[in-house]
Amino acid sequence: MSAPMAEAKVCTYNTCSSAINSWQGVQICDGDADGNAVESNYYRDSGGHGAVQEYSGSGNCESSGSSSDHVYRHQAHQMRDFAPDSWSSWEYRY
Repeated sequence: MSAPMAEAKVCTYNTCSSAINSWQGVQICDGDADGNAVESNYYRDSGGHGAVQEYSGSGNCESSGSSSDHVYRHQAHQMRDFAPDSWSSWEYRY
């Protein structure tokens, strides 16, 4: 199985959230070897909210499921243990 195509990426430090599969889902990737978990927060066209977390560490990614209820905005979140959490700006489809 090939990796999903990333279409719109937003980052906080080296933690990046990407819209994938024509905005049908999101992917969060941890690019920092700092021991912090990361997540992508997203909203779908229906108004539903979702979050996908990645806990395995630097170099790993986790994806939400794809849906015909497209993602319209998403952001990256670095969940820090010993400092305030870091959030990216929102990335919008439209």
